[in-house]
Amino acid sequence: MNFFAKPAVAIAFGAFFLCAESCLHADEIVRIASHPLDLPVYDWSAGGFLLVAGILSRRDWSAVRRQYQAVAWGFMLSLLVGASLSMVGEWLTPPVESEWLSEGAFLAIVVTMTIIALFALVSTLKVRESR
Repeated sequence: MNFFAKPAVAIAFGAFFLCAESCLHADEIVRIASHPLDLPVYDWSAGGFLLVAGILSRRDWSAVRRQYQAVAWGFMLSLLVGASLSMVGEWLTPPVESEWLSEGAFLAIVVTMTIIALFALVSTLKVRESR
């Protein structure tokens, strides 16, 4: 399980999350002038924080940098748990036919990302305790 504590996992996950949220909210990004509050600022913050924490941890695996990475994983996990719970509510309603990905597949992706973030947080904290 120490694999998830590696800085490369944080970097890859943070970069993927930034890209995925930007693509998912491309319509809001285009309409920024009319609705700036629709932008996924919290999601970008969590992805960016995780990306930066992974980069800093890669350079020096000191206790302080591991703590940054653990906090970043905790922030990411909190957002993903909230997204998972809201997706369950959407999944239980009748499906929308115009979506490019089914709600069940999207829920599976979000739940998988939540489990990865949980494993990463736990393994980052365990590495911190053992050294």
